[in-house]
Amino acid sequence: MIESTDGEGVAEPSETTPDLQALIGAWQDVQDDVRSHGNPEYDETVLDCVRRLVADPGGDRAPLWVLGLAMTLPYADRRPERVSGAVHDALDRADRALRNRPCTHAEHPYEDGLDDPPHYLEDVARRLAHGDTDFSAIGWTGEQWACPRNIAGLARVGMDRLEPGSAADVPARLSEDAQDTLDRLNSVLEGYGFDAYNEIADAGSELRFVTSDGDRAGGVLVATAASWYALSGVVRERWVLDDLIETLEKVPLDALDHPCAHGDDGHPGLPGFLDDDDEPDRPAIADDTLTLGVHLGDDGGRALLEQAGIDLSLWLCPRLTAATARKTLSELREGREELFGHRETGHLDTEFLRADGTLAIEPFTALFDGRDESARELQGIWAARRHAHAADDRERTVLVLTAATALRITHPGPAIALARDIRTLLRTVAETPHPHTCAHDDHPALERLDGSVLRHLHAPETVPAPRPDAEAFGCPAHLAALAAAGVRDVDGWCGEED
Repeated sequence: MIESTDGEGVAEPSETTPDLQALIGAWQDVQDDVRSHGNPEYDETVLDCVRRLVADPGGDRAPLWVLGLAMTLPYADRRPERVSGAVHDALDRADRALRNRPCTHAEHPYEDGLDDPPHYLEDVARRLAHGDTDFSAIGWTGEQWACPRNIAGLARVGMDRLEPGSAADVPARLSEDAQDTLDRLNSVLEGYGFDAYNEIADAGSELRFVTSDGDRAGGVLVATAASWYALSGVVRERWVLDDLIETLEKVPLDALDHPCAHGDDGHPGLPGFLDDDDEPDRPAIADDTLTLGVHLGDDGGRALLEQAGIDLSLWLCPRLTAATARKTLSELREGREELFGHRETGHLDTEFLRADGTLAIEPFTALFDGRDESARELQGIWAARRHAHAADDRERTVLVLTAATALRITHPGPAIALARDIRTLLRTVAETPHPHTCAHDDHPALERLDGSVLRHLHAPETVPAPRPDAEAFGCPAHLAALAAAGVRDVDGWCGEED
């Protein structure tokens, strides 16, 4: 009997001639149920395998018992010491019994580490149980898989998974926490995150506590990658950017930003700033800033980067970390104001108003037809604010259509700063009494609106209609419908409260 760390014993195995295929099937059940964190039946399956290995850690069937524990390792890793501690102890016994056995192999499968979950191990176990010799579909050979030194290596990989640093001579790998961080943030950046705001707001939050160059460099890169998402227009709540900014403000920029051996131009550019052709030989592990940051902040990740040929002295340089943090902070602060702050439009009065205070339709529509989205968004805010001071209904029609169009040209939707004033205008229009019927069979899509139509609506007596549908754009029923749709869209994008 072996003793677990909490004092509970693990009974001796009761079977002497087990049904190996049934046992492997039970291990596979545990392996496949990736969501299970506590199942008495699974616990017993794992502990049964522990008992078999402890009974004969260097025996002929030890390879099968080690493979069984490797298959169930992701489950055991989430269990209390009664299970995980027993597994670690059993693997340690197998390693000590097998690691010095003679062999003639230059390489072993364990040197590739273990996938999570390691589905291929089930095929290995079934072939070994059958005595098969054809392992071509899996890779390596049956002799290499069953080699005592390979089984001892698999045992050490498992030990290191359960208790990082407890085994020597194991392949470098990301820690479970680092891999979880990478998976969760990748899901968010790819549009699949279920709690995107909190994930982005927490990115790099360990910067509040770290002191090592690796943890700090990694945290800054993770926060930088998250900031690109936060500033893309997808985030609709200011606190997300506030949290990222607060995190990066914990980086001691002045203390880190001192001369280094790399010089002003000796630091690498971030992967996210590069085109695919800029560095064709960049190791695959550093393809993006998020992945690089997670690896830099993890002991195993740094080992993987070194194996990939990446010069860690460059990426861990305090001056590069400070420069990256400072640049990201600046972009976040500017972006926060762009997305959520008050947009100044007073300077546009000199461009869009004549000396007598009426609308200068020619320069106004010239910008409307332009391709500068930022300028057209600001024009939409100006139009919304101008509406209350418009000279007549014609000008008001032009302003409403311009403001409504500004909402449509943004992707993935308008920033709060853009939507705030425009929503106020559109609510006013939507709530103003208007005829519910009109002479038009249909109303044109807003995407068809251009400057020539606006010029006609502004001065129909002097500017001919450019198209048959031009008059329908200014129909009160059409404007009311556009306004109501715009309010619904903004409420959906930005929430119903200002």
